[in-house]
Amino acid sequence: MTQSGQEEPFFITEEIEAEMIAAGHVFEPPPIACTGRLRDVLERMTDEELALQPGEIAGQERERRRVRALTPGELAGLREDMAEASAWMRAELTRRRTEKGQP
Repeated sequence: MTQSGQEEPFFITEEIEAEMIAAGHVFEPPPIACTGRLRDVLERMTDEELALQPGEIAGQERERRRVRALTPGELAGLREDMAEASAWMRAELTRRRTEKGQP
């Protein structure tokens, strides 16, 4: 029943399962049903459930939840600021090229 020294995968057959149960092993279902992408599973969890999950992907999901989405007004203001900055940058580039005598 031992796997030590084997290079092949160790599959639990019905016979091995019976031996393990007889030896006192308790088979427990995994904490998360692994039929989908982990990110999708974590996304559906409550904050309390997510707090109990270890790992980098769970940490990324916790961080994602901390980031607040912009309101439509904030988004419009940001776009306006970016447009102004872009126009300033184009004008500045034109001015510098003119100073250097470039077209």
